[in-house]
Amino acid sequence: MVFPTLLDRLEQLCNVDVDDASIEVIKSLPFKPHNREPHKSPIVTNSSTYLLLSETSNQYVITEELLKPCNRDILTELVAKYGHQGWETIYDRAAVQICARNLPHITGRVLVQVSPRFINDSTAIIRQCERFTEYFREQNVQLDRFAIKIPFSGPAAAAAAKLNAKGIRTLATAVFSVEQAIAASQSNCLFISPYFNEIAAHLDPSLRPEVTDVALQHPMSATVLRILQAFAHIYKSTGKEQPVMVIASHFNTAEILAVAELGCQHVTVIEPNLRALQGTPDTLPAIEKPKPAHPYATFETPERLRTMLSKVIPDGTTSEHQIALLETDYLANEGEEFDKFIQRDEVVRRKFDDARRFFLDAEEKAKVAIENEITMISR
Repeated sequence: MVFPTLLDRLEQLCNVDVDDASIEVIKSLPFKPHNREPHKSPIVTNSSTYLLLSETSNQYVITEELLKPCNRDILTELVAKYGHQGWETIYDRAAVQICARNLPHITGRVLVQVSPRFINDSTAIIRQCERFTEYFREQNVQLDRFAIKIPFSGPAAAAAAKLNAKGIRTLATAVFSVEQAIAASQSNCLFISPYFNEIAAHLDPSLRPEVTDVALQHPMSATVLRILQAFAHIYKSTGKEQPVMVIASHFNTAEILAVAELGCQHVTVIEPNLRALQGTPDTLPAIEKPKPAHPYATFETPERLRTMLSKVIPDGTTSEHQIALLETDYLANEGEEFDKFIQRDEVVRRKFDDARRFFLDAEEKAKVAIENEITMISR
């Protein structure tokens, strides 16, 4: 007899994405690929037919994957062919190639991330995204099978609006505030990825929140709930599709189940947490509201969490003036107004800068390795 696990429960509450680019990891997970649209997912109750919708990546994920001995052929072949064009061409092509090979094992899109070097330059962001698109096309990957993650600054929001208008779909990442979410909505992003835990807490365990009820007490819970509430308000009042939330950066299964309770439509999970969910029997109360057919058409704040809407959250937003934020044009002057907000908000600025430095360090590690390989081949 097969008993239900916490992974069974999670799949009934929201869509599951994998926060890893390893082909070995993805092939080993208990998921089967099925073709379907994100807003038309059936309720899945059989553990043999989990649906793995997306595979996400960033500079850290790609660098770790590229430098594995098992992937050395990717590096050497790209250096041999494109070494004369420099490390950046090789790195971007490697990111696309690593992600594209995973497409047969997922139902939706693979995601690559814009370099943090470009987040203050909308023109540079657009150029890199156009290169990514060209490289995906060379891999026979169409526009509807990938998206590009952009750490969401002012210039990033302005660039995302132009890219989405051209059919190059984007995900707003490194999101820590309602304001960033509204900018993502104004940019017509397909996805948005708030970090439930900041990068610094991954590097320093003493910074991890100690809570007993994650959904109610975690410092990011109210922000996530306000974002979902804002998107539902915009959708219901205008009919305009809003970014689908693909929430990331969880330490444990309790946090993953908590964001599902908050109403997040997708959760992107690292391999150890997927294994923990798969290996833990589900002894929780029966599910009353499985995942909806549309992320915002019927969204309602869970009754037990409504007290959070009266609280001031870390970015200073209260429910009384949240709707007023919707009137702010965060795309004006290439995102200048939006960048002013980020600079004023010390908490958001610190978290955003920490994420940027983390990805820059990972990118630098790849640059050194690629340039060493170029030098070896040139001898």
